[in-house]
Amino acid sequence: MTAPRALHTTDAERRRIEWADRLVLLGAAGVGELIAGLADSSWTVRRAVVAGLSVLGDDAVGALCGWLREVRSPERAIAAAIDALSGSMGASATRAVLALLGDPRPAVVADAAQILGRRCAVEAAPALTALLDHPNDNVAVAAIEALGAIGGSHAIDALIDVLGRRSFFRMFPALQVLARAEDPRVVAPLARLLDDDTYRIEAARALGRTGHAQAIRPLVSLLPHAGDAIVRLVALALADLVSRAEWHGAGEHVANAMRDESAPFVARLVGALRTAEPPERAAIAMVLSRIGDRSVVPDLARLLDDPELRPAATDAIQRILGRQDDAVLDALTRGDPATRAAVLPVVHTMRAAGAVRALAGDDDPQTRAQACKALARIGDTSSVPLLFAALRDPDPRVAHAAVAAIQSLGVAETATLAIAALRTEAPAVRRHALRIISYMGFSQAFAPVLEAIDDPDPRIAELAVAALGVMSHPGVDPALERLMRDPREPVRAATMRAAGHRGGPGARRVLEAGLADDAAWVRYHACQGLGRLGDDATTPLLIARLSDATAHVRIAAIEALARAATPAAWQALCAAIRSADLDEQRAALTSMASRPRDEALGFLLEAASSPDGPTRLIALSGLAQRSEPAAVQALAAAGSGDDPALREAALSLLGDRDDPAATNALVELALAADLGHPAHLTLSVRGAARVQAIARRLVTADDRAAAVLVAALARMGDELATAALFDALASPGAGVRRTAAGALVGIGARGARAAAAELARADPDPDVRRACTAMSADPP
Repeated sequence: MTAPRALHTTDAERRRIEWADRLVLLGAAGVGELIAGLADSSWTVRRAVVAGLSVLGDDAVGALCGWLREVRSPERAIAAAIDALSGSMGASATRAVLALLGDPRPAVVADAAQILGRRCAVEAAPALTALLDHPNDNVAVAAIEALGAIGGSHAIDALIDVLGRRSFFRMFPALQVLARAEDPRVVAPLARLLDDDTYRIEAARALGRTGHAQAIRPLVSLLPHAGDAIVRLVALALADLVSRAEWHGAGEHVANAMRDESAPFVARLVGALRTAEPPERAAIAMVLSRIGDRSVVPDLARLLDDPELRPAATDAIQRILGRQDDAVLDALTRGDPATRAAVLPVVHTMRAAGAVRALAGDDDPQTRAQACKALARIGDTSSVPLLFAALRDPDPRVAHAAVAAIQSLGVAETATLAIAALRTEAPAVRRHALRIISYMGFSQAFAPVLEAIDDPDPRIAELAVAALGVMSHPGVDPALERLMRDPREPVRAATMRAAGHRGGPGARRVLEAGLADDAAWVRYHACQGLGRLGDDATTPLLIARLSDATAHVRIAAIEALARAATPAAWQALCAAIRSADLDEQRAALTSMASRPRDEALGFLLEAASSPDGPTRLIALSGLAQRSEPAAVQALAAAGSGDDPALREAALSLLGDRDDPAATNALVELALAADLGHPAHLTLSVRGAARVQAIARRLVTADDRAAAVLVAALARMGDELATAALFDALASPGAGVRRTAAGALVGIGARGARAAAAELARADPDPDVRRACTAMSADPP
C-alpha cells in the first residue's frame, strides 16, 4: 500500500518512498528495514513507512512492539511506530500491545495505552481502568484518554472516582473525557467541582459539553452572587450545552429548561455584554435567544454593528421576536434600521402588514428589500400597487425583491399593472415588467410585448421574446417564425430559446431552421431547444451538429442527444465520451447520467474514479438514479472521501433516496465517521425508510454505534422516530437501552421519565439502572 504523496515531494523523497514500497512487497523479510525507516527525517517518507508496516499486519506487529520496548529512539520514530501499531491490520496487534502494559517502564506503558485507545480496543478497557491507579501521571493520563476514545459506560465509574481524588494532573483529562461520555451520571460529580476554585472553570465547561438538561441548574447556581467573569463563563458553558443538545435533538427541551432556570438572571447576562470578549458576547447572545424576551432586543441590537457578532445577534433577535407577535410589531415601528432589517425575516402575520408597508419606503435599501419579501410572505395582496412602485427603486435588490413578491401574490390587477409598467419610459421598469409577464404568461399583454421586441435596448428585446414564448395566444407561433429571420442575432437566439420552451410543430420548424443559422449562439440554442422537445426524428440533425466548427454548439448537440432514444444517439454519446476534449467528455457523461440505461453503468463507474472533480460529480449524479450495488458503493465511497464537494454531493444524493440499499449505506457511513462529519446530519433527515434502517441496525449496535444511531433518531424529532426510540428501550443491547432512555429524557418525550424510572428499577444491567436513576432524578 502506498502512502498518500505530499504535494511537494523531492526526488530524494520519492526514491525513498519507492524503496519503502518495494520492501512492503517482500513481506516479513522487509520489516526490519522498514522499521529503520521510521526514523527518516522526512514526514512524507515516514508516512509511507507507517502505511507499509500497517498493511503488513501480523508480520510487523512483533517487531514493532519489540522496537518500542528496546530501541525507542529518536522521538519521531516513536511517534511513527505508535501510528503503525494503531493502524495495523494484524489480528494479533491488540493482544501484543496489551502485553506492553506490563512493561516496567512508564513510557512504554503510556505508548501502549495510547495505541489501544486509538485502536478503540474494547477488550482493553479493564486493563486500562487498572492503570488509572498507576503511580506515574503520564501513564494514568494516557489510560484516561484511551478510555475516552474507546467509549462505553464501563469506565464511567472509574473516571468519576478519579475526580473524587482531586489529583491535579489527572483531573483535567478526566474532565474532558467525562464531558464527552454522554452519560447523565457525570453531571453530579462535575457539579460538585463548581465549589472548587481550582477546577471551577474546567468543570463548568465540561458540564456544558455534556449537553444534558440536568447540567443547567448547577451552572445557573453560580450566577446569583457572581462577578462578570463567572457570568461569562456560565454563558459559554450554556451555549456549549445548547449546541450539544441540538446535535442530540434535545435543543427545544433544553431551551425550555434553561428558560425556567435562568430567567431571573437575564439582567446579569445583559450586563456582562459590556465586558465580554467577542466569543463570550456571541455565547451570551445565544443564551439570551433562548431565555430572553423583547426587553433584551435593544441590547442585542447594539451587537449588529459588529460584523463578527451580527449573525449571532440577528439569530437571537429573530428567535426572541419570533415567539412574540406584539414584540415584532414594536420592533418594526420603533427599532433602529439594523433591528428592523433583522426582524423583517421573521414577520409571518397579517397584523404586521401596515408596519411592513411603511418600511417599503424606508431610507435603508436592505430594509426596503426585506419589506418586499415580507409582504409576499404574509400574503398582503393589497400591497401589489406599492410593489409595482418599488420597481423604480434605484437599488436593484429592492426591485428584484418586488418582482418576486408580485409574482408570488398574483392578484387579478397584476396584468393591468404589468402592462402599464411595460409602457413606462424607464428601461429598468420595463425589464422588470417583462419578467413579471413572462412568469405569469399574460396573453392580454401580447400586443405591447410584440411592440417591445422592437425596443432599441437589446435586453428589453430579448426579454420580450421570452415573454412571447410563454403566452397561449394564436399569434405567437407566426411571430416566432418571423423573428427567426430577424437581423439581430440576440433576438434570433432568444427566439430559439422561446421555441424550445414552447414546443409544438411550429416551434420545431423554427428550431430546425436555427440549426443552419450563421450565428453560433443561435445554433447553440436551437440544439438545446430540440433537446427539450425530445423528438427522435431530429437525431440526424443533432448528430450533424457534432462536427460544428464551434465548441459550444457541439456540446449543446451532445446534451440534446440525451433526450433521443435511438441507437444512433447512443452511439454518438459513446463516441463523445471518448473525445479528446474534456468538455465534450463531460457533456456526454451528463447526457448518459440524465437518462439511466443499463449500458451507461460502466461509463459512470469509470468516471466516478476520475481524477477530474467535475467529472466525478457528474458521475455521482447519474449513479444516484441507479439501484445496482456498485452504484451505491461508489456513492458511499465518495461520501466518506476527503474532497468536501464530492462528499457533500454524495451524501445529499444518498439522503434523497429512501431505498434500503441507500439508507443502509448512509447508516454505515455515519457509524464510520467522526461526530463532526456531515453524514450524521444527512442520516437525521426525517423519513420512514431511514427510521427503519436505523432501528434494524440498533439490534446489533455496540455502545458507540448506539450513540450515533439514537442521536440521529432524536434529531428527527417526529412521532415515527420517537416511537423507534421507545422500542429501543426493549433492545437486547444494554448500551442501546441506556442511550435510548437518555435521548428520550433529553428531548422531553412524553412518558420518557416514567420509562427511565422503570429501567432504573428493573433493568437487568447495573449500568443501565445507574444511568436511568441519574436521568430520572431531579437536577443536582
